Amino acid sequence: MKSYDFALNWSGTLEEDFVKFLKGACAAKKLSFLWISAENVKSIIRKLELQKLKIKTLLDTEASYNKPGDPYARICYAVKDAGGVVVNDPDRAKMAIDKSVIHYELVNAGITVPYTVVVRNWEPNNFRLTEAERQQLGVPFVIKQALGYGQQGVLRDARGTVREIANARKFDRGDNFLLQEKIVPLNLDGRRAWFRVFNAFDTIIPCWWDDQQNRYEHVEYEEFNNLRLYGLAKMVSKIAAITKIVWFSTEIAIDNKTAARRFLAIDYVNDQCDMSTLSETSSGVPDTVVQHTANSIVGAAYRIMNNETLSRRYAIFLKDATIEIRGLGVSPDLLKQARNT
Repeated sequence: MKSYDFALNWSGTLEEDFVKFLKGACAAKKLSFLWISAENVKSIIRKLELQKLKIKTLLDTEASYNKPGDPYARICYAVKDAGGVVVNDPDRAKMAIDKSVIHYELVNAGITVPYTVVVRNWEPNNFRLTEAERQQLGVPFVIKQALGYGQQGVLRDARGTVREIANARKFDRGDNFLLQEKIVPLNLDGRRAWFRVFNAFDTIIPCWWDDQQNRYEHVEYEEFNNLRLYGLAKMVSKIAAITKIVWFSTEIAIDNKTAARRFLAIDYVNDQCDMSTLSETSSGVPDTVVQHTANSIVGAAYRIMNNETLSRRYAIFLKDATIEIRGLGVSPDLLKQARNT
């Protein structure tokens, strides 16, 4: 049986920076690497299911668990069923990426989110908001699909008409969707207080995220302290504890609608982070963040290969410093998930 230490679900065939970083980190630690793309995915499935191939650790960036027969989802389960470790665990990911499910998990855990009305896929096209819901949502508000990604199907300036809601449904009639209060963030040092924060195993990586221009900037140590951004790390560690997802990103905004600073989880959990680098596109993630993420993932795989305990004590990776702060708890236990989920 052929065996690989580390495999990557990545449908494209262009070797983007993230793929290069993963391959380089594997080579440095002498881990064998398998790239699963559109060109070989079917043959990989056959080999896995015939037990001619074993994958010890799989990083998934492609699986669509809501699409029957999705080949990358099939690979994730084949690896898990054979005793391998999948990042992220497929059963955890299926739950976490559904905004209509995780919304209530976050609310029940005390995480602040925008006021939201969940509309189920079986509700009629002439669905109407109650007057109380209209007042809570305000105008304009945001409409988004529960299983949407990459801003697809998102309407940012809804006024509450039946036609708008019906049109939002057309993006995927089988999906639930959310009507969500539109957040106007604070201005912090001349920037909108809007962030995308990454969680990579035991590391939290906060970035400024210009949601209007699609631009990233890694948060600096002085900004983190002076602008009192500890709430970003606290919220992400709580989301990780709730979802048991080890690699994800979330959007967090800060406003003062209630006369006090509010940290709000906007987009909940993105389990397949876009790792395009700033070197590749103006909307890309800072290269150092992508490199650090790749190293963290491969480092975890290496420890798994060598039966070592995974580090679970959180660190915060900033542009010019790495710090540890008490009160963040511990990162999810990936190995326990692989054994028991």
